[in-house]
Amino acid sequence: MTISPAAWAMLEDQLQENVRTLCKQLRLPVQHVYDARKCWLIGWPDLVIIGPGGILFRELKKEGENPTPAQWKVGRLLTDAGADWGVWRPADLLDGTIGRQLAAIAAHPVLPMEGIA
Repeated sequence: MTISPAAWAMLEDQLQENVRTLCKQLRLPVQHVYDARKCWLIGWPDLVIIGPGGILFRELKKEGENPTPAQWKVGRLLTDAGADWGVWRPADLLDGTIGRQLAAIAAHPVLPMEGIA
């Protein structure tokens, strides 16, 4: 996959602002951890996003950067517990991946009609 120059140029703060804007448009509450080194669990993800269709735990990184060992460890703990943890980079924003994942949890689940009078 070729990564666009726009993705390489985007800073993590810019990515975060774009994600927060999408969350606001979709009316999804988002919690940002400003300094995960001071959390009760070092390596806690940058964002926790809650919607009627699920919860996303996301680490934000610039292109070419990877999570720290502590961030990978927390990610593994979360995924082992059944949570949706992942890493988002600017390319994920620009190719629509982030928008699709946010839209998926923003959608209200369809309830079965059985037993409804």
